[in-house]
Amino acid sequence: MTQFYPRFCLLLLALLGGARAAQAQIEPAAQYTTLTPAQLMAWTPTGPTAVPANISTVPLATRQNSLAPQLNPAQSFSAKVNWCPDGMNNFSGYLNEQPQFNLYNFTHWQYVDVLTWFASPVGIPCRPWVETAHRNGVKIIGTVFTDRAGFVALCQKDAAGNYLGAQKLVDVANYYGFDGWFFNEEAALSPAEATELINLLKQLQTIRPAGMEIHWYDSMLPNGSVSYQNTLNAANAPLLQSGATRVSDAMFTNYFWTGAATFNSVVSTAASLGRSPFDIYTGADIWPGRNPQRLFTNTSWLSDYYTGGSPAQPRTSLAVFAPNMTYNGGQNNFNTNPADYANFYRTEQRLFSGDDLDVTTADATGWQGFGNYLPVRSVINTLPFDTYFSVGQGQVFANNGVQVRKSWTDMAKQSLMPSWQWAKTGTAPITVGFDFDRAYYGGTSVKLAGNLNGTTSASVKLYQTKLAITAPTQLDITYKSATAGPTGTKLALYFSDNLAAPALLDLPAVTDTLWHTTTLPLATYANRELAIIGVQMGSTTVRNYRVNLGRLSLYNGALVTTRPTANFTADATTVTTNQPITFANSSTNAASYVWTFVGGTPATSTDVHPVVSFAAPGTYAVKLRAQNAVGRDSLTRTSYIRVVSPPPAGSNTALLFDGVGKYVDAGVIALNPRDFSLECWVKANSFKVGSPFISSVIGMEDGGSNTAQIRLGDANITGDRPQFVMNTGSLSRKVTSPTALTAGTWYHLAATYDGAAMKLYINGGLSASLTANTTPSVTGAFSFGRNYANSRCLDGSIDEVRVWDRALSAAEIAANSCTVPTTASGLQAYWRLNEATGLVANDLTGHGHTGTLIGMNAADWSADVPTACANITATLPGRAAAELQVLVYGNPVPGGRAEVEIRGLRNQPLTLQVSNALGAVVWQQTVPSAGAALRTSVPLPGASGFYVLRASTPAGSTTVKLLKQ
Repeated sequence: MTQFYPRFCLLLLALLGGARAAQAQIEPAAQYTTLTPAQLMAWTPTGPTAVPANISTVPLATRQNSLAPQLNPAQSFSAKVNWCPDGMNNFSGYLNEQPQFNLYNFTHWQYVDVLTWFASPVGIPCRPWVETAHRNGVKIIGTVFTDRAGFVALCQKDAAGNYLGAQKLVDVANYYGFDGWFFNEEAALSPAEATELINLLKQLQTIRPAGMEIHWYDSMLPNGSVSYQNTLNAANAPLLQSGATRVSDAMFTNYFWTGAATFNSVVSTAASLGRSPFDIYTGADIWPGRNPQRLFTNTSWLSDYYTGGSPAQPRTSLAVFAPNMTYNGGQNNFNTNPADYANFYRTEQRLFSGDDLDVTTADATGWQGFGNYLPVRSVINTLPFDTYFSVGQGQVFANNGVQVRKSWTDMAKQSLMPSWQWAKTGTAPITVGFDFDRAYYGGTSVKLAGNLNGTTSASVKLYQTKLAITAPTQLDITYKSATAGPTGTKLALYFSDNLAAPALLDLPAVTDTLWHTTTLPLATYANRELAIIGVQMGSTTVRNYRVNLGRLSLYNGALVTTRPTANFTADATTVTTNQPITFANSSTNAASYVWTFVGGTPATSTDVHPVVSFAAPGTYAVKLRAQNAVGRDSLTRTSYIRVVSPPPAGSNTALLFDGVGKYVDAGVIALNPRDFSLECWVKANSFKVGSPFISSVIGMEDGGSNTAQIRLGDANITGDRPQFVMNTGSLSRKVTSPTALTAGTWYHLAATYDGAAMKLYINGGLSASLTANTTPSVTGAFSFGRNYANSRCLDGSIDEVRVWDRALSAAEIAANSCTVPTTASGLQAYWRLNEATGLVANDLTGHGHTGTLIGMNAADWSADVPTACANITATLPGRAAAELQVLVYGNPVPGGRAEVEIRGLRNQPLTLQVSNALGAVVWQQTVPSAGAALRTSVPLPGASGFYVLRASTPAGSTTVKLLKQ
C-alpha cells in the first residue's frame, strides 16, 4: 500500500538508498511511537524508546449486534470494516491535549471493527486513540511498513530458531495495550528472505495472545516478488493460510479492482482454504482522484461488496484506505483553517450518511454512504451509561457548564458518539448537529434548532442501546434552551418489545437559558429492554427554537461518583509580566476546586477556569486541588509558567518559535516562477533528531505541488543543514548546504532562483547551487516557522524576512542582510518583525501580506536579534518613533466584535475600515479626533474567515488581520 505521506514511498526509499526512517509525530512526547526496525529489535519495556505515557489500560468494550433497532434491519453483521487513515502520525501523533482545534478527528466508530494506525516504519498507535477505540469496541493495530533491510532485520533468530522480531512485536503491543499488527511489505525480497518472513508470521500465530490480530497486505507473494492481486487467489493465498497452518488472521487486498466479479475469487479461494470470506478485507482507496473507489466521483463500487447490492448479503469484509480525505483531501479547508470546522464534520457525515446527509433513507443517486450498508455496532449494553456529546476537540472547553474559550484537540476526551449522524424523521423544520459554541463538558453539545409550530413534529434517534431497565433505573438529562419557557422537547425511549411507539418524557420548561439537569425515574418501564434513545420536538409552538443536550446518563439507584481526577492546561506558559493567563480546568468528577498561584494575582482561586497574571519575571508553579464527596486529587505543575519582561515598544525585535505549534501565517503569496528570492535571519535553539529531520524556516509547502522554502534538515541529511526546496509538479528539487549550523547562533539565509539555477547562501556567501531550468509551482500560503505539519515547526528565532520577485545578486545579499528600503525594486513582501507586541507582523511594502501569529503571544517578541543588525532602528521610513499600532485583544475573534486598541494617534483624525478576503469594504468609521490612543469595539460580519482592519491617519496607516471563528 503506497502511503500518501510521502505519496511515492518506494521511489523515495530508492533515492535515499537506506532503511526507511521513523516518521515524526506532532508532539515531542510521542517521538518513539514510531520506531525503526533497529529500534524495535533493541526495544525493552525499561529502555530509552519505551514511552510509559503511551500505555492504554482501557479494555476493549463488548459490542452487541442487534438488527431489529437498526434504521435498516435488513443489514448484516457478517462483514467487518478496517478503517485505515493514511499517515496517522502526521495529524494524530500526540499523547496529550493539543492546543490546536483543527487536527484530524473521527466520530463514527460504531461502523468500524478495526482501525489500522498506518505509519512507518513501525507505527505504534497513540494512547488517546487506543483508549477511545476500545471504549467503542474497536480494535486498533499498529503497522510494520519498512524496506527490505528492515524486514530482514525483523527475521533474525535466536539460537533456538525463534524469530526475535515476532516476540518484540508481541511485547510492544502487550506493553502499550493495542491489538495487533498490519504488515505492509512492498519491498521485493529474495525467495529465501520471503520464506523467513512467512515463517515469522506463522510464529506470531503461536505466540500472540488471544484477541491479538495479525493482518497482511496484498503485495508480496511467497516467492518474494511484489505483485498486487487485488483479490484473494491462489497466488497470495499462502500468506493467509498454508495448509492447516494459519499464517495471518486477515488479508487487506489492494484496490486496483472494478466490478462485482472481483469478489468471486475471494469467496471461492477462502472456501478452499477453510477460511471465512470475511477474513478478507477487500481494499477501497477512497482518496479523491486516485483509484477506482475514489470519492465522491465514483459512487457505485460499494454495492459490489454485496450480492445484488443487498446490504443483507455481504460477500467479504471491507478495508477503507485514506478516509482522512475528509480532513486533507480537498473536501474542505479545516486542516488549514479551523473556521471551516462545519464543512469538515459535514464531509465525514456525508461519508456515512450519503450525499443527502440523511442516514435514514438511501440516496436515489450518487454516493449512498457507508451507513446505507453497515449496521451500527453498539457498546451501550450495561449500566451506567454516560455521555457528554464531546467530539474530542473544540474552540471552547467547558467543565460542568462553565466555559473558557480555547482551541484544543484530545481524542481521549471524546464521549461515546450518537449512533447515527443524523437520524431525523418528521416534517417539523428542525436541524440537528454538533454545537461548537455551547458545551457542558468538553467542546461540543448536540444542538436541535429551528421553529416549532405546534402542529408538525420531528424525531431524532440518538443512541442504539441494549439496556435492561429495572425499578431503580433513572435517566439524567442536562440541557439548555435558547429562551425561558416550554422546551417543546420530549425524550423518546424505544423499547425492544415495541419499537414503533416510543415512550415520551417531557423535558420540563426552564426559567432561564442556563444548563439544567432533570432526573427521570424509569421504574414504570421496569423489566423492559431499552433499544433506542432519541428526542421528539413539536408539541408546542416555539419560535427560534434551540435546545442543546449537554449530558445524558442512565444508571441504577444513584449515579456512581468516583474520586476526582485533577487536570488543567494554560493558554500560554511563557508570558510577559502582567499578561493575563487563562487556566482551563479539565478535571473530571469534581464538585469544587482550589487553585494556588504563588506569586500570582490572585494567589488562590476557587473558579473553574481562573485568569491569573504575574507581576515579576521568573518561573512559577501552579497547583489545582479537585474534590467531591468521595475524595480529592491534586496536580502540581512545577516550573510551569515562565514570565519575561516585554521588549520596549518600538524596539528592534525578532520572533521566537517553540518547535511545537507556533508559526506566522502570511496568507497566499504568488511568487514569480522564473525569478524570485527568499531571505531571513534564523537562529535555531535545537535541531530535529527524528525523521524527517525538518525544521521549516520560511516559505510555502502545501502538501501538493506548491513548494518554495528554506528549511533545516531533510530525510537523508541531518537536521542542522540548510536546504532550499522548490517543486515542479510532483518533482521536488533540493539544494542542500554542506555546512552544518550551530545551535544558538544567528545566520542569514538566502535562496534565489533565476530560471536557470537554484542558489543557497549562508551569511552572504554562496553555499550550494543546482542547475534547474524549469517552471516551479510557487503560489501558496507563506509561513514563518512552520510548513506542511506541526512536526516541522522551528525551535528558534526568525528576523528580517523578505520575499522578492527577482533573483538577488550575491553582492546584494552580502550588503543588505539587515535592512533594505521598503520600496526596493522587486520587493514583494518585507516583515522587519519590529512590532515588539501584538499578534501581527506587518508587511512594510504595502502589498498587504500581513502575517498573523498563530498560537503565539506577547512573550514571543524578543530583543535577541542578530548582532550585525542590533543597531538597526525599528521605525518605518517616513514615520516617527511613536508609529501607528493596532493591538487586538482576542485574535481569533471569539464573537461578533473585535476589541482593539490603536496607539500612536497623536490627536489626529482616525479612519477605521474592515475589508473581507476579497478586498470589499464591509464596515467603516471615522473619528475626528482620537487623542493619543483609542480603544474601541469593531463589528465583524456574521461569516467566519479572515478580515483586514485598516487604521489610517493623515500621517500613515497600518493593517491587522482578524480571524473570525
